[in-house]
Amino acid sequence: MLNTEKGTLNIGALFFRASVLFVFITVFLFPDKSNAQLKEIVDISGYVKELGQVSASNDFSELRYDNILHNRFETEWTFTENLEFNADLRTRLLNGYTVQNAVGLASFLEKDPNLIDMSWVWVDTDQALIHSQIDRFHISYYNGDFELYAGRQRINWGKTLAWNPNDLFNNYAFLDFDYEERPGVDAISAIYNLDFASSIEAGVKLADSFDEMVIAGMYRVNYKTYDLQLIAGHYQDKAALGIGWAGYIKDAGFKGEASYFHPEDEFFNNTGSFSATLGFDYMFETSIYAQAEVLYNGGYQNRNASLSTLTQPPSADNLFISRTGYLINGSYPASPLLNINLGIMGSFTQKLFILFPQVSYSLDENLDLLLVSQLLKGEAFSNSVETPNVFFIRLKWSY
Repeated sequence: MLNTEKGTLNIGALFFRASVLFVFITVFLFPDKSNAQLKEIVDISGYVKELGQVSASNDFSELRYDNILHNRFETEWTFTENLEFNADLRTRLLNGYTVQNAVGLASFLEKDPNLIDMSWVWVDTDQALIHSQIDRFHISYYNGDFELYAGRQRINWGKTLAWNPNDLFNNYAFLDFDYEERPGVDAISAIYNLDFASSIEAGVKLADSFDEMVIAGMYRVNYKTYDLQLIAGHYQDKAALGIGWAGYIKDAGFKGEASYFHPEDEFFNNTGSFSATLGFDYMFETSIYAQAEVLYNGGYQNRNASLSTLTQPPSADNLFISRTGYLINGSYPASPLLNINLGIMGSFTQKLFILFPQVSYSLDENLDLLLVSQLLKGEAFSNSVETPNVFFIRLKWSY
């Protein structure tokens, strides 16, 4: 039973976070002592990233600098062949223009969108901010063809690259390239594998109210060269039906998703919305890998475009800042260590496009350099984004 009294939730959240941090600190700061007992069951990994960002106005008369030092600490506990536990902690030190000028930034970061509060700001000054979040915290149980997951996890039902109307639990922002793991959700999910190519899946996103919950099931099956999925369920205050597929047309990959959302309140007096994506990918003999995707966003609501609508997870029934969208992306491995990528995202019905070139280089076995630009152009951004040209440099060390 959920107790939604504010005081009780705060005390419980503090106790929970303190307990989790004790586990992380014990394993991380005292490895000699802890590993003697835990090395047989605990696998530790993670990374440290340094991300510098410069954003500029179109005439480059205004420049803004932001910096994020990011540590991710991942633990996987294998208790038996049937039982596992995952707990991942991300901590970021932010400084620069946004910290100095964005009103309410600490409150925004500290607000956890999930049922259990596992996000908090340790330090909040005019110059710097330290934010920690536990984005994975779940138990996994395996028994033959049956799998059960409980806790903060990722439930990924998407098929296409940039927009996922089938992803009722864990939609993500495509342009948020620095969050590779993508957000988790407080949920209970189960999978029953019928055979090597078909399964039944179900999930429940936990929330304070029924109108915030997601309760859905999915049936997966293979038909000829296609993996098909059928989805039905309750998505917040709407009923949802969906279909998705992934297969080939000759040598080209062909993927798609479609979902219909209908308000549950006054069901027969309201109309719903339909969203769909189609995606193609192809590997040329020159090693160029090309991807293309189109979107119809039936749940689009006209509002001013802003960076937050592109870099924060959207809802499954309103995936983009326009009613239509397209994505064209190409990557080329210039050498085993160097990869070059060029992409463009835009709309058929609005004057907007986003250009995002990217270069990645492996400096060492566990050390990578990434250069990224995101250039926002068009009327949709002219009145809402003062510095639409953003340039990133990132150094990542994995352990």
